[in-house]
Order: sequence, then structure tokens, then C-alpha cells
Amino acid sequence: MKIPATIALVATLACPAAAQEARGTKFGIAFKPIDAVLSKARKRVEIAGAPSQDEPRYYRLRIKVANPGNEDWSIVIRATTGQVLSAFDQKASACETEAGCWTRRLNSKLPAVQLSTQSANVRAEVVDGLYMPSQVASPFYSPMPGNTNELLAGLSFPNTNEKVAMQTLADDLGMLIGSGPGIDGKLANWCCSGTRLTSDLFMTNWHCGGADSALAASFWQGGICGSTIVDMSWDSDDEGREYACQKVEFSSKDLDVAIIRLTPLADGPALSRPLLLPKLNEEPLTAGESVTVLHHPACVAKSVTRGCSVLNPNVATWTGPEDAASITEFTHNCTTENGSSGGPVFASDGRIIGLHHLGVGPMRMEPGNFAVNVAAILAEIKRTNDPLYKELMAATSGP
Repeated sequence: MKIPATIALVATLACPAAAQEARGTKFGIAFKPIDAVLSKARKRVEIAGAPSQDEPRYYRLRIKVANPGNEDWSIVIRATTGQVLSAFDQKASACETEAGCWTRRLNSKLPAVQLSTQSANVRAEVVDGLYMPSQVASPFYSPMPGNTNELLAGLSFPNTNEKVAMQTLADDLGMLIGSGPGIDGKLANWCCSGTRLTSDLFMTNWHCGGADSALAASFWQGGICGSTIVDMSWDSDDEGREYACQKVEFSSKDLDVAIIRLTPLADGPALSRPLLLPKLNEEPLTAGESVTVLHHPACVAKSVTRGCSVLNPNVATWTGPEDAASITEFTHNCTTENGSSGGPVFASDGRIIGLHHLGVGPMRMEPGNFAVNVAAILAEIKRTNDPLYKELMAATSGP
């Protein structure tokens, strides 16, 4: 295939990490709240120890409750001005687990946490905090000629039908926010993109299951799932659509894919069936096929890159030898950034044909950005986890 000069130049100049070093994008600042233990005798704490940022996008807190006697308790989180940001009680059973429970977005500089209980045995602690800025500090921009990343909320469409179709697809686009230890043992957090496939199954990259400095063997292991949040909100939503990771149903490093099962946050909304269940492609791809990527480039709000296409439909697996059995990827010329990993690649008819996962790089002699072929993902799930395959196909092949 002849390489267009503009794309070849991009491939020469861009210098991301090698494919084998792909990791989630560093995003936000994790911190340990200071002296944040609550009890019957100490009913309120002011969150201290947070970064001194004047304009946070939002905060999140992770709260763990010890309740050996199965007693009643409730927690309220307040803004500095007094209004309630979040409220939940003992029915939020995840808060009483070893991992604890993350709150939804807290739009306040330094919230306060209050505990109400009649039992001296109930003890609550704000074990972690997460400061979220407006976007990632150091994005890796992987531009392609002829298109750019566009925020969906500010996009104009030529007709209402196109606008409704795009918004409906984007409803189930989510920003995955992970948290866990790096190789140095320090807490880190990161963001990726992904999409909901059913009411509670969400697809993202395998490499989104660990910090950029973590050992690959630790990805999606230990407490990573329990510390992961999927945020499907539009940033201007009055109510967030945020969910916790309950279980990793399938993961593959070679295919750079993870499918996780979601569950509501302690203070979040229930999961409901999507307005439109996506169609998952199992057919071969062709060069020149028009594609669109929905993603969270640089960890900003829901975005789209349009006006691009498949370049090479048959590319070898990023971790494997280049032989016929390992042809599982394709390249595309949609502009991406850090944070775009896991973004769904749509064909013009709305089918999901790929899972974006890597930008251009000198370690792979292909122009363009890389996506995993959904057909290869489905074939491997069918081979190794037939019940999950049947669940996906039953949900995504209906009207």
C-alpha cells in the first residue's frame, strides 16, 4: 500500500512509547485525606490534604465503612457552602467491602463528610481522594490530516436526524478512571475511553487496567476493578451517570481488550438499558471504509473524530509475530490523543468495527493509528467464554 506523504511524515515525527509499553493515561491527582476517620463520637470531618487547586473539575472520595454489627448508618457529603453533594446509607453494601466505595462527582473545592449512626461500633474512613483537572496535563497528540477531535456538546449538525443519531451513540461512551499502585507502590490514577455494549457490560482496552508505571502482570488484578469508575456523563449533566466496576468478565493482552461488568455507585443512578444497543461487527474490513471514533482525548468531555477511514484492514497483533494467525488489528487515520484508548471505532452504518488502542509509532511500520478488530475480539470470546459471547450477541443483535 502506498503511504501518503503527509501520513508518512506524521509517523516519522510522532514518538509515543512502543506498543509493548502502552499504558493508561495519567490523569488527575490522587491524595490521602488527612485525619478522615468518622464515628458516633466524631460525626464530621473537613477534607484536608487535597491539592491546592482553585478550579477543580471535580473531586471524588473513596469511603470505607466498618460495620461488624450490621447497624444503621448514613453519610452526607456537603459543599463548603453547605448544600448536599451526595448522600447514601448502609444499603450501599459496597462501602462495607475491603475496597470501599467511590462517590460520584463532587463539585466543591473541599467537601465535608458527615456520619450519622447510633452504634459505637460503626466506623467510617475517607481512605482516598481524587482531584480531577479539566484535562490531562501532557497529552500525546497523534494528529492525522483532514480531521480533528471535536467536543460533541458544541458540535453543529446539518440535520436533526444526524444529531440525534450521534448523541445516541455517544450516550454509552464512557471515560474510565482507574486507580491503583504503580511499580513504586505509590497510588496513581489514569483515564481511558470505552463503550457500553449492554445494560451493564463495558468494553475498553486491556492496557487501561493499570498505572503507566505498573507491571503488566498486575493489570486488572487485585483491587483494580474495585477502584475503577466509568463515567458516561455529559459534562453539563445535572446528574452524573457514573458506575463502578463489579467484575472483569474477559481480558486479553494480545487483543488489548477488557470487558467489565458495571454496577451502580453507592450514590449513583441505576443502570438502564441503552436507548440503542450497538451492533458488533463480525465481517472482514476493507481499506477506505469510512469510520468515526468516539473518545475522551486528553481526558476531556465526550468527543468525536469524523471524516476518516480504514487504512490497512489487516495488521498483526501488537504483541505477537506477524503471521496470518495474528492478524487482529487495522489502522485508521482518525486523530487521537492520550485518553482515546478504548474508544469505539464506528462504521458509517453505526456498527462498532474496532477498539482504538495505539497511536502511530516508530516501532510498527504502519502509518496511521491502530485499532483492534471487533471481529477478532468476538472470535476469541466465543472460543474461550461462550456464555459471555452469547450474552453479547443476544443483546446486540436485536432490533
